[in-house]
Amino acid sequence: MDSRRKSLPPLDTLVFFEAAVRAGSFSAAAAELYVSQAAVSKRVRQLEDWLGADLFERGARSLTLSPAGQQLAEPATMALDYLQTAIDRVKSPTSPSVRIAANSAVAVFWLFKRLKSFALSPAACPLETVTMDDPRDLLSADNDLSIIYANQLPDGWTGQPLMKEELAPVASPAGLARFRQDPHNMPLLDYRRHAPDWINWEVWLQRQPDSPLHSATKVMCQNYSHSIGQALDGAGIALASCSLLQDELTSGRLRRLQAAPLYTGYQYFLIWKQHDKRPELQALVQHLSPT
Repeated sequence: MDSRRKSLPPLDTLVFFEAAVRAGSFSAAAAELYVSQAAVSKRVRQLEDWLGADLFERGARSLTLSPAGQQLAEPATMALDYLQTAIDRVKSPTSPSVRIAANSAVAVFWLFKRLKSFALSPAACPLETVTMDDPRDLLSADNDLSIIYANQLPDGWTGQPLMKEELAPVASPAGLARFRQDPHNMPLLDYRRHAPDWINWEVWLQRQPDSPLHSATKVMCQNYSHSIGQALDGAGIALASCSLLQDELTSGRLRRLQAAPLYTGYQYFLIWKQHDKRPELQALVQHLSPT
């Protein structure tokens, strides 16, 4: 065996670390990997023990990479992507898979849990799931199904609406209590817009001129999923897509502030190619469609 291989940590610890960095929190990574938050924390700690270095800043409200974590994050992602590409080329599927694409927030908070129930159903078929935050990538011809954020169906695709977009400020129960005690001590958890029709705090506040949140400070998160993860951890106020986060709102893990919601006029659509009539694709469409 090449001696270099002996100096590599267990592969699963890198998988859990990379998922936590990409998803923005241990809880979001756990949802993506279908494990508990404790399992993610345990694997990351195993990797830190193996390296002899902390990868995250402990004690911070947000999930913040340490200097060592910053050095490892991008190479770990590149290495896992390279390995996945090689495996996909070698692996012989028993039957053609259905490739479904969504942005990271839709995947983490809505899609993955529904794919799990589909995989356990009699209609289950081989699936390939990809996440991509550039809206143009979601319309790639390589995708059999995509979940897009739009106000109409794109040319060349057929589909159906999944849920309407309604945005509202949310916080965890602990965060909401802090906000009521001191409204100026709760930051707005912001994120970068990937397309002109995306709405972040800047756009939301422009459309809500009477909101009491205008005086709040903003903290920039890595992405939308990260902002929700930080809100779940009590670090601030997130801008929630209420339909997308229905489970978190229904369970009480997130609660809406007393502020008027914003109806954007956009929806999430499930789309597929007009000529694709495969039974396995239609079975997945039926499973994901609103009841």
